[in-house]
Formats: sequence, structure tokens, C-alpha cells
Amino acid sequence: MRVIVCNDNAVITGGATKCAMLSARYLAESGVETHYFHGHEGVDPEYLNIPNLTFHSLGQDPNGMSTKRLIQLSYLKEAYEKLKAIILLGDPKETIVHLHLWKTGLSPSVVDAAHDTGAHFVSSFHDYHVACPQGQFFNPNTNEICTLEPGSFKCLTTHCTKSRTMLGKWAEVYRWYIQRGIIPGKLKHIITLSQKSYDVFGKYLPKDANLYRMHLPIQAVEEPRIDVTKNRRFVFSGRLSIEKDPKILVQAAAKIDAEVRFLGDGPLLEEVKAMGYKNASFAGWLTGDQVLEEMKLARAMAITSIWYEVNPIAPIEALGRGIPVIASDCTSTCHEIIPGETGLVFRKGDVNHLAAQMERLLDDGVAEEMSKAAYKRFWDNPPTPENHFKLLLSIYDKILAS
Repeated sequence: MRVIVCNDNAVITGGATKCAMLSARYLAESGVETHYFHGHEGVDPEYLNIPNLTFHSLGQDPNGMSTKRLIQLSYLKEAYEKLKAIILLGDPKETIVHLHLWKTGLSPSVVDAAHDTGAHFVSSFHDYHVACPQGQFFNPNTNEICTLEPGSFKCLTTHCTKSRTMLGKWAEVYRWYIQRGIIPGKLKHIITLSQKSYDVFGKYLPKDANLYRMHLPIQAVEEPRIDVTKNRRFVFSGRLSIEKDPKILVQAAAKIDAEVRFLGDGPLLEEVKAMGYKNASFAGWLTGDQVLEEMKLARAMAITSIWYEVNPIAPIEALGRGIPVIASDCTSTCHEIIPGETGLVFRKGDVNHLAAQMERLLDDGVAEEMSKAAYKRFWDNPPTPENHFKLLLSIYDKILAS
């Protein structure tokens, strides 16, 4: 078996690329001939010089996503030719091509390259682009989850991108129409990374596709459970943006005089600061190790998003430290907790309900029991890179057998 991991980039800037890079590393270190094909220039230094791991790049500049570039990325012939050449370095029948992100560096042409050479193909869906032209099922101009039929006339005429004009939206719709004949149409093996993502786009997938459910690889070390009863802060970790709704956390905290801590930055940072809440503090962007240090002082983590999310890593990492999670009822995180046992759920956008759930967790007895349950449930079957890799290999075996 040889594996070709395909992803827009090889520099880790988010959970999807981290997942792709970690899987490539574990494959190579286990002795599997592994190739990593990416569109953007640059490779994360930590992953250079790993035996059995070869990087191949189209050398594209990741900056400057103009409307013209969006249209070009509907189908990159150079990506098709490059991947085809990599596949033909070995036996296509023993080759698995695993696609992660394809929107800004590779395009759906890589699916055709695998299909035309006879290689096996599987794709992990890290976002909603397989069904939604804009990729989120969320309209940032109305701050609402979008329920329009993708590609319909209403969809085409609704401005749901952050561009000033509709040109960006129409470019996305054009790409979506080109893509639809390839992804998901030609996919027979699909990996979903959360129950929510499948619930949202499942009806758009081929009826005969083989679906596999996987967890994201979480780089967690089993350490003693954090005693959350010693802590008072409710922590928000991530981008401070409209779809994450950070303001509601401040509003809810003010109702019960609770402490909140924001780990991250974003377009709403100054607005959140301007709310002037005395018990709110801001750490800015932090490294992974710095976030883990901050979490030692957390009472609970709050996921206040008003869109679906796919499966953010931060709340899963929190559960592994014994930190309960409060999540809005529209998010994928709801499926990662057991409401009332390892965390709590509140009605999206309902500040009073969020405040009430936060107040429940200020009770030491409630916090202690949820902390113990969260820690135990996580470590009974931890979603570590090692376990992710074992599950991935079992999926590859099934694909080769089919």
C-alpha cells in the first residue's frame, strides 16, 4: 500500500491541515510509502526530512484570492497532471489517494486524476463545500443559518459572502456547479468528522457511497484531571467573529457576575472589549502549549457559535482535561458531550438560557461531577493521533479490499 495525501497546503493553519499532516506523518513513520501533494508553497518545518514522506507542491501563492482566481480554482489542469504523475510512480491499484481540502490550492481535478489512473480514492469532509457553494450554510450578512436549497435561484440571488458585491458569490456558485459533477458525484468512499456534518450534507451524497465516521486526531497527553472547582472562568477559545457570537458570553456572564476569558483574536475583538465588562479578559492568539496552560484555570469552556461548525478541536481537548463544555444547540459540539453529564447545551442566541447553564456550573458539586465524567469518557477511548491512525488504516484496508 502507498498513500498520497492531498490538501490545499502543507503549513498548519487550522484543524483540517493538521489532520492531513499528522496522518501523513504517522503513515510514513509506520513504514508506508507516503506522498503529500499540496497546492500552496511552503511546508511546515516540523514535517521536513521524515523518512518515507515526500512533499509535492504546485508552488502557488496562498494570498490574493481574487474572483478570477476563484474561477480558475474550479478545475486546475496542472493539479490533475501533477497528481497523475505522482500516482504513476507506483502501482495505482495499490495506491490510495486521500483528499482533505481542495478549495484554494488543488480543485476537484485531483478526483479525476485518481479516477483516470485507477487509484483508490477517499475524501475527508472538513467543511460544507460539498453541498453549499459558500461552504458554511451560514449568511454572515444576516447572521443566520442558511436553509436555502444549494444552487437554487434563491441561493444564486442571495448575497451571503463577505465581499462587497455579488461577484464573489457568483464565482462560488460557478465553482460549485463545476464541482458537482465530480464531488461528491465520483466519490465512493467518504469520511465524515462529526455527526452534525453528516446530518447537514448527508442528503447530497451519492446513495452508493461508503461512509466512515472518524474523530479528528487530538494531541492529548493523559495528565491528572484539572480540579475545576478551584477555577471560576468560563473560557472562549477561537476566532472572535460574528458566527462565533462571542458577545453573548459577555452578556450572560454579566447577568451572574461570572468571569470570562477570551483566547483568540478576530474582527469583533474591539467590539467585545468595548462592552466594558469588568470580569472579561483577553489573551489574544496563543500557541497550543499556551492554550493548555490557560485551560488549567478554566471552570468550563463555552462554544457560543450561531452556525453549525464542523467539529472544533478546542472543546474536545477541554473534555480531555476534565473541563465541562457548554455548547449552543446548533453546533457539532453538542454531539461531543452528554448533556447534563459531561457538559450543558443552551439555545442558540438565548442569553438568559446561557446564563442559567453557566450558573449551574458555578455549583462546585455539579462542576466536579461533570468534570469527572468528561475526563473518564474521553480517556476510555481517547481520540489521540495513534487511535486516529489505527482507525484510518482499517478504513484503508476496507477500501483496498473493495
